[in-house]
Amino acid sequence: MNKFYITTPIYYASGESHIGHAFATIYADIISRYKKARGLDVFFLTGMDEHGSKIAEKAKVENKEPQAYVDEISAKYVNLWKTLLIQNDDFIRTTSEQHKKSVLKFMEKLREAGDIYEGEYEGLYCVGCENFILEKDLVDGLCPDHLKKPEIVKEKNYFFNLKKYLPIVKEKILNNEIEILPESRRNETLKILESSLPDFSVSREKVRWGIPFPFDEKQTIYVWVEALMNYISALDFPDGEKFKKYWPADAHIVGAEINKFHTIFWPAILLSASMALPKKIFIHGLFTINGQKISKTLGNVINPLDLVNKFGADTTRYLLVSQFPATEHGDIKESEFAEKYNSDLANGVGNLFERTFAMVVKYGGVKILKKDFCDKEVKKIIAESNKKYELHMKNFQLYEALREVFALIKFFDRYINDKKPWGVYKQSGESNEVAEILSSLVFGIKEVIAQLSYFMPQKMKKAADFIDELELGTISADEKLNLFPRI
Repeated sequence: MNKFYITTPIYYASGESHIGHAFATIYADIISRYKKARGLDVFFLTGMDEHGSKIAEKAKVENKEPQAYVDEISAKYVNLWKTLLIQNDDFIRTTSEQHKKSVLKFMEKLREAGDIYEGEYEGLYCVGCENFILEKDLVDGLCPDHLKKPEIVKEKNYFFNLKKYLPIVKEKILNNEIEILPESRRNETLKILESSLPDFSVSREKVRWGIPFPFDEKQTIYVWVEALMNYISALDFPDGEKFKKYWPADAHIVGAEINKFHTIFWPAILLSASMALPKKIFIHGLFTINGQKISKTLGNVINPLDLVNKFGADTTRYLLVSQFPATEHGDIKESEFAEKYNSDLANGVGNLFERTFAMVVKYGGVKILKKDFCDKEVKKIIAESNKKYELHMKNFQLYEALREVFALIKFFDRYINDKKPWGVYKQSGESNEVAEILSSLVFGIKEVIAQLSYFMPQKMKKAADFIDELELGTISADEKLNLFPRI
């Protein structure tokens, strides 16, 4: 059986989740479900990045030990993913013993390759980003994301010899050995590669909350470098059976703000360790809320649980993924969620299902249906739609795949209005023509259910179960599906 290893970014345990985290995890879950349905042996990883100075500061503010603090945050994420119907196979935590063991073994490989050296660094450091920031990227002297003045930091660090691997990374991107999606992000990566990237730090001198640097007791492994290794530590690198079975990753799903780390730094250190490279890196655009980047520091977050409480888990999944193409940046206005729910789900999917099932019951029930029958022309439309849908799903274009589903739904709405089964029934009763119209509709709805099942698994299972009962003749005349009640 072919394997498929898919990962999300691991989320920084500096606070509770927001819709950006939920979006990436739902996105990966949809792809994972799709791949499983096609017979692949899927391993789906998500998790938490739990080290670094920012975590230590947060814990101190809340008068907690760092470990107790991240335990609480991680538990909330685990609960949220269950609530959002996420079917991850593992949840990596960078404070786990297995992660620490894997990281130390990986660091040893980098040293053996001669790619770690001692040096001194002076620069502007943003605690919120857990990263050094260039003066040219400041806005009025402040970090543009956290609106805080960065600290001037001068310290002894150990560095990774990035320059040695930049030409190889570039070559592997150009020949698509590392496939970066979409094309715009690939071009962005290639542009970064042309900008004379300096070697990067793999240790910090004054950070205590982290994994000790194995070659200097005064140093801690830099959180950014250590976090990248989660993708192999979760597989029990270097000797675990899961590592042998699932590595390399078939798909990393990450956000645009961490493009450089995943498309350049990560392949470079893997090359240094003589390891296989990830096959695909899909980089989604960023959410803004009312035109401003989502930031826990700024407090402009939308809690996914609030959306679940209002709309339900399936609908929240749909609303987040269907806002705009993931390949682009997009702005969110929470006030428009209800409108989209009504237009797409209540008036779109739900209305088609309700109209069709009501006519089946009214015009003869189980007797009127020809099982697995579909009009030849309708079947052709479905096949053409499905072909486009499959291509989008294979390319991780979920917004575009949904667009095909809704084009199919609109086709069936027109089909009903053109065929007017109520008029045919009025003239000829339970005729063969009525049977063929309604059977074609049920056949098409089954296809819609299959295509939407990865996005809204519980709602679509409910719809599929309703059809099963309909075809068995166990649905009463007054029983309705009521899948998406209008808000």
